[in-house]
Amino acid sequence: MKNTIPAVEKAMATLVLLASARNGASQAALQQGTATTASTAYRILQTFLKHDWVRKRQDGHYELSHGLLPLLLAFRQRLEHFDHAQGILDRLASENDIACKLSIRQDNEQLTLLRAEPDAPIALTGRSGSRFPLIEGTVGAALLSREDDERIAELIHDCPTAIAEKEQPELVFNAVRDIRRRGYAVNIRKNRWNIAAMSAPVSNADGAVIAALTIIGLEADFQGKKRQALARCLLHAAAECRDSVALT
Repeated sequence: MKNTIPAVEKAMATLVLLASARNGASQAALQQGTATTASTAYRILQTFLKHDWVRKRQDGHYELSHGLLPLLLAFRQRLEHFDHAQGILDRLASENDIACKLSIRQDNEQLTLLRAEPDAPIALTGRSGSRFPLIEGTVGAALLSREDDERIAELIHDCPTAIAEKEQPELVFNAVRDIRRRGYAVNIRKNRWNIAAMSAPVSNADGAVIAALTIIGLEADFQGKKRQALARCLLHAAAECRDSVALT
Protein backbone atom coordinates (compact mmCIF):
# COMPACT_ATOMS: atom_id res chain seq x y z
CA MET A 1 0.00 0.00 0.00
CA LYS A 2 3.02 2.32 0.45
CA ASN A 3 4.39 1.72 -3.07
CA THR A 4 1.82 3.86 -4.88
CA ILE A 5 2.48 7.06 -6.83
CA PRO A 6 0.67 10.04 -5.22
CA ALA A 7 0.22 11.90 -8.51
CA VAL A 8 -1.43 8.89 -10.11
CA GLU A 9 -3.64 8.47 -7.06
CA LYS A 10 -4.77 12.10 -7.41
CA ALA A 11 -5.43 11.64 -11.13
CA MET A 12 -7.51 8.52 -10.50
CA ALA A 13 -9.44 10.32 -7.77
CA THR A 14 -10.17 13.12 -10.24
CA LEU A 15 -11.68 10.66 -12.72
CA VAL A 16 -13.77 9.04 -9.99
CA LEU A 17 -15.14 12.41 -8.92
CA LEU A 18 -15.98 13.35 -12.50
CA ALA A 19 -17.69 10.00 -13.03
CA SER A 20 -19.93 10.60 -10.01
CA ALA A 21 -20.66 14.28 -10.77
CA ARG A 22 -24.08 14.52 -12.40
CA ASN A 23 -23.48 17.98 -13.84
CA GLY A 24 -19.72 18.13 -14.21
CA ALA A 25 -17.35 19.70 -11.71
CA SER A 26 -15.30 22.86 -11.50
CA GLN A 27 -11.54 22.80 -11.07
CA ALA A 28 -11.99 24.19 -7.56
CA ALA A 29 -14.38 21.37 -6.65
CA LEU A 30 -12.01 18.75 -8.06
CA GLN A 31 -9.11 20.33 -6.22
CA GLN A 32 -11.02 20.22 -2.95
CA GLY A 33 -12.36 16.72 -3.53
CA THR A 34 -8.92 15.26 -4.23
CA ALA A 35 -7.05 17.37 -1.64
CA THR A 36 -4.59 18.68 -4.24
CA THR A 37 -3.01 22.07 -4.78
CA ALA A 38 -4.40 24.34 -7.47
CA SER A 39 -1.36 23.76 -9.70
CA THR A 40 -1.59 19.97 -9.38
CA ALA A 41 -5.32 19.96 -10.13
CA TYR A 42 -4.66 22.16 -13.16
CA ARG A 43 -1.91 19.91 -14.53
CA ILE A 44 -4.02 16.79 -14.05
CA LEU A 45 -6.90 18.35 -15.95
CA GLN A 46 -4.61 19.61 -18.71
CA THR A 47 -3.22 16.10 -19.14
CA PHE A 48 -6.70 14.62 -19.41
CA LEU A 49 -7.75 17.37 -21.83
CA LYS A 50 -4.77 16.57 -24.06
CA HIS A 51 -5.87 12.94 -24.36
CA ASP A 52 -9.59 13.79 -24.58
CA TRP A 53 -10.36 11.88 -21.38
CA VAL A 54 -11.94 15.07 -20.05
CA ARG A 55 -13.53 18.04 -21.79
CA LYS A 56 -14.23 21.56 -20.56
CA ARG A 57 -17.74 22.86 -21.06
CA GLN A 58 -18.75 26.43 -21.80
CA ASP A 59 -19.81 26.91 -18.17
CA GLY A 60 -16.24 26.11 -17.07
CA HIS A 61 -17.11 22.74 -15.60
CA TYR A 62 -15.27 19.57 -16.57
CA GLU A 63 -16.76 16.23 -17.51
CA LEU A 64 -15.57 12.88 -18.88
CA SER A 65 -15.02 12.80 -22.63
CA HIS A 66 -14.93 10.41 -25.59
CA GLY A 67 -11.25 9.58 -25.26
CA LEU A 68 -12.24 7.08 -22.57
CA LEU A 69 -14.46 5.09 -24.94
CA PRO A 70 -11.73 2.65 -26.10
CA LEU A 71 -11.18 1.70 -22.46
CA LEU A 72 -14.90 1.25 -21.89
CA LEU A 73 -15.32 -0.86 -25.02
CA ALA A 74 -12.71 -3.25 -23.67
CA PHE A 75 -15.09 -3.90 -20.77
CA ARG A 76 -18.19 -4.46 -22.91
CA GLN A 77 -18.17 -8.22 -22.34
CA ARG A 78 -17.83 -7.75 -18.61
CA LEU A 79 -20.77 -5.36 -18.62
CA GLU A 80 -22.79 -8.12 -20.28
CA HIS A 81 -21.89 -10.36 -17.35
CA PHE A 82 -23.29 -7.71 -15.02
CA ASP A 83 -26.48 -7.64 -17.08
CA HIS A 84 -26.82 -11.36 -16.36
CA ALA A 85 -26.17 -10.69 -12.67
CA GLN A 86 -29.04 -8.16 -12.71
CA GLY A 87 -31.35 -10.95 -13.76
CA ILE A 88 -30.19 -13.01 -10.79
CA LEU A 89 -30.95 -10.10 -8.45
CA ASP A 90 -34.36 -9.54 -10.00
CA ARG A 91 -35.26 -13.18 -9.45
CA LEU A 92 -33.90 -13.17 -5.90
CA ALA A 93 -36.01 -10.12 -5.03
CA SER A 94 -39.15 -11.43 -6.71
CA GLU A 95 -39.06 -14.97 -5.34
CA ASN A 96 -38.32 -13.88 -1.77
CA ASP A 97 -40.27 -10.61 -1.73
CA ILE A 98 -37.24 -8.74 -0.45
CA ALA A 99 -34.83 -6.07 -1.70
CA CYS A 100 -31.30 -6.95 -2.76
CA LYS A 101 -28.20 -5.32 -4.20
CA LEU A 102 -24.74 -6.10 -5.56
CA SER A 103 -21.86 -3.98 -4.28
CA ILE A 104 -18.22 -3.70 -5.28
CA ARG A 105 -15.17 -2.20 -3.63
CA GLN A 106 -13.69 1.06 -4.85
CA ASP A 107 -10.62 1.99 -2.85
CA ASN A 108 -11.86 2.49 0.72
CA GLU A 109 -15.54 2.66 -0.21
CA GLN A 110 -18.27 0.24 -1.17
CA LEU A 111 -20.28 1.11 -4.27
CA THR A 112 -23.82 -0.08 -4.97
CA LEU A 113 -23.55 -1.39 -8.51
CA LEU A 114 -26.86 -3.20 -9.06
CA ARG A 115 -30.12 -3.33 -7.13
CA ALA A 116 -33.50 -5.02 -7.32
CA GLU A 117 -36.73 -4.43 -5.45
CA PRO A 118 -39.79 -6.62 -4.94
CA ASP A 119 -43.15 -5.45 -6.21
CA ALA A 120 -43.88 -3.23 -3.20
CA PRO A 121 -44.60 0.48 -2.68
CA ILE A 122 -41.56 1.08 -0.44
CA ALA A 123 -37.92 0.61 -1.47
CA LEU A 124 -35.22 -0.21 1.07
CA THR A 125 -32.06 -0.20 -1.03
CA GLY A 126 -30.08 2.91 -1.86
CA ARG A 127 -29.84 3.96 -5.49
CA SER A 128 -27.24 2.44 -7.80
CA GLY A 129 -24.05 4.45 -7.52
CA SER A 130 -24.47 5.07 -3.79
CA ARG A 131 -21.21 4.99 -1.82
CA PHE A 132 -20.60 4.00 1.79
CA PRO A 133 -17.50 3.49 3.94
CA LEU A 134 -15.86 0.18 3.07
CA ILE A 135 -16.06 -1.16 6.63
CA GLU A 136 -19.78 -0.48 7.05
CA GLY A 137 -22.36 -3.22 7.57
CA THR A 138 -22.48 -6.75 6.26
CA VAL A 139 -21.52 -5.49 2.80
CA GLY A 140 -18.21 -4.31 4.18
CA ALA A 141 -17.69 -7.60 6.01
CA ALA A 142 -18.31 -9.54 2.80
CA LEU A 143 -15.93 -7.38 0.77
CA LEU A 144 -13.25 -7.65 3.45
CA SER A 145 -13.71 -11.33 4.30
CA ARG A 146 -10.48 -12.38 2.52
CA GLU A 147 -8.37 -9.58 3.99
CA ASP A 148 -6.15 -10.35 6.96
CA ASP A 149 -7.21 -8.96 10.34
CA GLU A 150 -4.31 -6.51 10.48
CA ARG A 151 -5.37 -4.88 7.22
CA ILE A 152 -9.00 -4.74 8.38
CA ALA A 153 -7.86 -3.01 11.58
CA GLU A 154 -6.00 -0.43 9.48
CA LEU A 155 -9.10 0.25 7.39
CA ILE A 156 -11.20 0.69 10.53
CA HIS A 157 -8.65 3.09 11.98
CA ASP A 158 -8.43 5.12 8.75
CA CYS A 159 -12.19 5.34 8.15
CA PRO A 160 -13.07 9.07 8.17
CA THR A 161 -16.78 8.56 8.90
CA ALA A 162 -18.20 8.34 12.43
CA ILE A 163 -20.16 5.09 12.07
CA ALA A 164 -20.81 2.27 14.53
CA GLU A 165 -18.10 0.09 12.98
CA LYS A 166 -15.54 2.84 13.55
CA GLU A 167 -16.45 3.12 17.22
CA GLN A 168 -16.97 -0.61 17.74
CA PRO A 169 -14.46 -2.56 15.59
CA GLU A 170 -15.80 -5.83 16.96
CA LEU A 171 -18.86 -5.32 14.77
CA VAL A 172 -16.64 -5.64 11.71
CA PHE A 173 -14.58 -8.55 12.99
CA ASN A 174 -17.60 -10.50 14.21
CA ALA A 175 -19.32 -10.16 10.84
CA VAL A 176 -16.13 -11.14 8.99
CA ARG A 177 -15.79 -14.22 11.20
CA ASP A 178 -19.40 -15.18 10.46
CA ILE A 179 -18.73 -15.01 6.73
CA ARG A 180 -15.53 -17.02 7.01
CA ARG A 181 -17.36 -19.65 9.07
CA ARG A 182 -20.73 -20.01 7.31
CA GLY A 183 -20.51 -17.92 4.16
CA TYR A 184 -22.77 -15.02 5.18
CA ALA A 185 -23.33 -12.42 7.89
CA VAL A 186 -26.50 -10.82 9.27
CA ASN A 187 -26.94 -7.36 10.75
CA ILE A 188 -30.19 -6.85 12.65
CA ARG A 189 -30.67 -3.06 12.79
CA LYS A 190 -27.23 -2.29 14.23
CA ASN A 191 -26.69 0.46 11.69
CA ARG A 192 -27.51 4.08 10.97
CA TRP A 193 -30.24 3.10 8.50
CA ASN A 194 -32.23 1.08 11.05
CA ILE A 195 -32.72 -1.80 8.61
CA ALA A 196 -31.66 -5.45 8.61
CA ALA A 197 -29.35 -7.01 6.05
CA MET A 198 -27.65 -10.26 5.13
CA SER A 199 -24.58 -10.36 2.86
CA ALA A 200 -22.38 -12.96 1.19
CA PRO A 201 -19.20 -12.48 -0.82
CA VAL A 202 -19.06 -13.15 -4.54
CA SER A 203 -15.70 -14.65 -5.48
CA ASN A 204 -13.92 -15.28 -8.77
CA ALA A 205 -12.30 -18.51 -9.90
CA ASP A 206 -9.20 -17.74 -7.83
CA GLY A 207 -11.20 -17.20 -4.66
CA ALA A 208 -10.72 -13.43 -4.57
CA VAL A 209 -13.75 -11.40 -3.47
CA ILE A 210 -15.05 -9.31 -6.38
CA ALA A 211 -18.42 -8.22 -5.01
CA ALA A 212 -20.91 -8.54 -2.15
CA LEU A 213 -24.49 -9.72 -2.60
CA THR A 214 -26.92 -8.38 -0.01
CA ILE A 215 -30.57 -8.86 0.82
CA ILE A 216 -32.21 -6.04 2.78
CA GLY A 217 -35.38 -6.03 4.82
CA LEU A 218 -36.84 -5.63 8.28
CA GLU A 219 -35.89 -7.47 11.44
CA ALA A 220 -38.84 -9.85 11.07
CA ASP A 221 -37.50 -11.00 7.68
CA PHE A 222 -34.46 -12.54 9.32
CA GLN A 223 -36.01 -14.55 12.12
CA GLY A 224 -36.27 -18.33 12.57
CA LYS A 225 -36.83 -20.56 9.56
CA LYS A 226 -37.24 -17.60 7.24
CA ARG A 227 -33.69 -16.52 8.03
CA GLN A 228 -32.36 -19.98 7.19
CA ALA A 229 -34.30 -20.05 3.92
CA LEU A 230 -33.02 -16.60 2.94
CA ALA A 231 -29.46 -17.64 3.71
CA ARG A 232 -29.76 -20.62 1.38
CA CYS A 233 -31.20 -18.43 -1.38
CA LEU A 234 -28.50 -15.80 -0.84
CA LEU A 235 -25.64 -18.31 -1.03
CA HIS A 236 -27.11 -19.92 -4.14
CA ALA A 237 -27.50 -16.52 -5.83
CA ALA A 238 -23.94 -15.53 -4.83
CA ALA A 239 -22.66 -18.69 -6.53
CA GLU A 240 -24.64 -17.80 -9.65
CA CYS A 241 -23.22 -14.28 -9.61
CA ARG A 242 -19.74 -15.72 -9.27
CA ASP A 243 -20.22 -17.47 -12.60
CA SER A 244 -21.82 -14.39 -14.20
CA VAL A 245 -19.59 -11.59 -12.97
CA ALA A 246 -16.32 -13.16 -14.14
CA LEU A 247 -13.90 -10.33 -13.50
CA THR A 248 -10.73 -12.40 -13.89
